[in-house]
Amino acid sequence: MNNWVKLYSFAVKYIIMPNINEITTYLHQSTRNKIVFCKTSIDGIDFINVGKELAILLGDNPHEVCGSETMYRQVLNKSKHNDQIGTYLALENIGILFESELKLDLRSVLNHYSKNQCLIIKTDSAIENDTLYFFDSTDMVSVKLQGLSYIKI
Repeated sequence: MNNWVKLYSFAVKYIIMPNINEITTYLHQSTRNKIVFCKTSIDGIDFINVGKELAILLGDNPHEVCGSETMYRQVLNKSKHNDQIGTYLALENIGILFESELKLDLRSVLNHYSKNQCLIIKTDSAIENDTLYFFDSTDMVSVKLQGLSYIKI
């Protein structure tokens, strides 16, 4: 049984889990933005649960629900540092950012937070034809990524 645990750990770390070296290679390219989309966690990267963080803030300030940039900035201004990739912002559970009540221009948010740092987004959302869909390509809720530099790992 112990060998299976070792094999599973190896597979998760080196086969299933995206490798931070993929990000490092991407960051060495000269790109306007530094956006990385991934489906699973990345070893050494701490993700911010955007939905949870915003829910806590909304619970504390229910009168600030509509149009408040202050709230999402409180969540998104929590950059971290990694020795290999430098300054980064890693987000998961970003579905709330698609909510029309927040009145966010999500494309501008992605652009802004990826110019001077690596923006890593863990999501199961589909990305097709330079469009990030909330769920899949049949979903009407989407963000155009055209003109933004990104990779999917």
